Amino acid sequence: MSPRPNSRDLILDAAAAVAIECGAARMTLDAVAEKAGLSKGGLMYHFPTKEALLEAMVARLVERFEGSRAAVSDTLPESPTRLAKAYVIAALNHRDEPDHASAAYLAAAANDLELLSPVRETLRDRFTEFADTGDGFTRAAIAALAVDGLWVLEMMRISPLTPEQRAQVAEGLLRFIDGG
Repeated sequence: MSPRPNSRDLILDAAAAVAIECGAARMTLDAVAEKAGLSKGGLMYHFPTKEALLEAMVARLVERFEGSRAAVSDTLPESPTRLAKAYVIAALNHRDEPDHASAAYLAAAANDLELLSPVRETLRDRFTEFADTGDGFTRAAIAALAVDGLWVLEMMRISPLTPEQRAQVAEGLLRFIDGG
């Protein structure tokens, strides 16, 4: 039995659902409160503004992805390509989840691009780590950009790939990182 979500997670899940159902630009505190089964005041206790709610959606997304990336990294053998492989594997696995991540990005971007600052900072940190690996930077950067591009296509629901082709691309990216 999975643990019962706390009010904050319940609200963030409801916000993502509203963004998915109604469109990110039309996500309102009233709609999120209704979806979460709370009064607007109850919602505003946790998130006093729409911007605060969007910031929390993005922060949770970054936190979950970074947790996934770290967990994947811990399972991989130590090597110069470990960080890049962990990024690609975590990105592909993390993005298999429901559209909650997409909803967070779209809602934040539709409201204010500055709300994506935590994502920018995390990406900057990852690419700095890739640069610190020396010669593997170019391959790591290309693989990370490719997997992020795939995510954008999937987020927009315009990816031309079948599940089998997606798996082939994933395997190809991991081989590419190793120089193959």
